[in-house]
Amino acid sequence: MGYRIYANWRTQLISYSLYLIATFGFAQDNSQALQFYKDGRYLKAIDAFTLLIKANKHDTSAYIYRGLSKERIKDYSGARKDFKKVSNLYPQDARTYFKLGVLWSETEDYYHSIKEYTKAIAIDSLYAVAYNNRGNSEYMVGDGNHAMLDFTIAARVDTTYPDPMYNRGHLKMVFEDYKGAIDDFSRAIDLSPSDPDIWLSRAQAFDAINDTIDALNDYTNVIQIDSSYTDAYYFRGCNRLKIKDYKGAMEDFTMLLTPDSNYYYVRYLRGNAFDSLGKYQQAINDFTEALRLKPDYAQSYLGRGYAYLKEGYSAKACDDFNTARYYGIQDAAKFIDANCRPRMNIYRK
Repeated sequence: MGYRIYANWRTQLISYSLYLIATFGFAQDNSQALQFYKDGRYLKAIDAFTLLIKANKHDTSAYIYRGLSKERIKDYSGARKDFKKVSNLYPQDARTYFKLGVLWSETEDYYHSIKEYTKAIAIDSLYAVAYNNRGNSEYMVGDGNHAMLDFTIAARVDTTYPDPMYNRGHLKMVFEDYKGAIDDFSRAIDLSPSDPDIWLSRAQAFDAINDTIDALNDYTNVIQIDSSYTDAYYFRGCNRLKIKDYKGAMEDFTMLLTPDSNYYYVRYLRGNAFDSLGKYQQAINDFTEALRLKPDYAQSYLGRGYAYLKEGYSAKACDDFNTARYYGIQDAAKFIDANCRPRMNIYRK
């Protein structure tokens, strides 16, 4: 799982419609069109707002809600045109440019989104979410230094806003400043302690500096917040293997596996946990399932061969050791030398 840059594009948009009504007013005859929008009947809403615009080309609220309706049906180009009209009518409204920045980001046109966020910031120099989102777009176009600056400004402008610290932490991970990332994630956790993504991110930063115990604690916190968070089970299971908590690792990997799951590597890891617990037949079952999912995964042959050997199935063990050697696992040679050479030929590429 790679590190990711995250930005809540829709921050402040929940109250956006109320802001629009307060700022621009709302014509009496817009009520039916607005009801279509509230009911999720966006095509009907677009038609209704279009009629209102034909009747009054300066009906700002109609442009806004038609743009929002178009956004809901993923007509981002049409939405941008409507909000561009709003920006022409009210060129000093920072939120309109912010919305245009979001709409450009929706289509991954980050250069245009940067321009719109910059306009919003020029009007409102304390617009924290605009700095945050511009930082995200700058990161996406490869400008990590300006992204770092924007995340830093956003965090200073609004000290209660966790996203800039979260984003800056991920950017520091990219720059391999893991301790700095831990500091940023810790500040974000203080601001938003119930956000499992932040705990997971700090855990991965701890992993990056081999601080296994702190990472384990953070993965556990993720699971306490969200018991369905699969990544946390996976990484906690891996760390439990490191500290030889094989029972805990087995339990975590089991949480990820269902009869129809295709996680061959998780099967392999759980097989190792079973093997270390002395449950060799269960280990054999997991290694076999891993090989069904990925027949050329050499480590599973080695693991299964070792479990077969402990169960007394020498011929099957030697078959697996030779197959593992064939696929390039050099460690298989010592098992072959100790257990198989008198009885079997060695497969060669």
